[in-house]
Amino acid sequence: MHHSSETAVHDPLKPWKHLLSPPLRLTLPKWRSNCAECDRTLIHASFRQSVRGSGEEKTSISHILFGIGGSAETWSRRRHYCELWWKPNVTRGYVWLDEEPGKTGEPWPETSPPYKVSADTSRFKYTNWYGSRSAIRIARIVKESFELGLENVRWFVMGDDDTVFFTENLVNVLNKYDHNQMYYIGGNSESVEQDLVHSYTMGYGGGGFAISYPLAAELVKILDGCIDRYAEFTGLI
Repeated sequence: MHHSSETAVHDPLKPWKHLLSPPLRLTLPKWRSNCAECDRTLIHASFRQSVRGSGEEKTSISHILFGIGGSAETWSRRRHYCELWWKPNVTRGYVWLDEEPGKTGEPWPETSPPYKVSADTSRFKYTNWYGSRSAIRIARIVKESFELGLENVRWFVMGDDDTVFFTENLVNVLNKYDHNQMYYIGGNSESVEQDLVHSYTMGYGGGGFAISYPLAAELVKILDGCIDRYAEFTGLI
């Protein structure tokens, strides 16, 4: 995966910045709390690979659902990054926009991923004085992608509208891990420049990250609560 150098340091579409790096195997034992929405979970991470069953079909590009954070206003300028790797009728996923496109009257490009408009996030708290509320919308792409209920999805892969995925490499990496287990594949930083400017005040993910289906199923239960609970942050780590 490669993240273009065009991205500004203060790009509002950067509430996630997780680069692909050693995967985390996550086990989530139940832990009761006062959370009204769900049972919170206590996460223990370890760096262990699991072995996929020998009789199971190998993971292919058709098992991956991409969620791309984008903007209706800037898509005409940013679409070319996605179109470098997107293969119509082969890759699966959506560009998630802040509003309906088409103010220019031009049709949606057939060479671009299909789009969906993100849900309204005005109900969420947001108290970060220097950030952007778009962080909430982008952070919820995993949840909204999962709630589409599409069949035969093993992995949710998230990225920005200027993230370039090398899909063959991605499939090869994901094939090393059991998609029936809870895995997050990503890192905690993007670049020295981003670290210098933002330090620990923002999450990272511009290079992309992958979440297995079972982990996504647990994440969607608590994500909205986390957004409100940590309303002072720019994004979610």
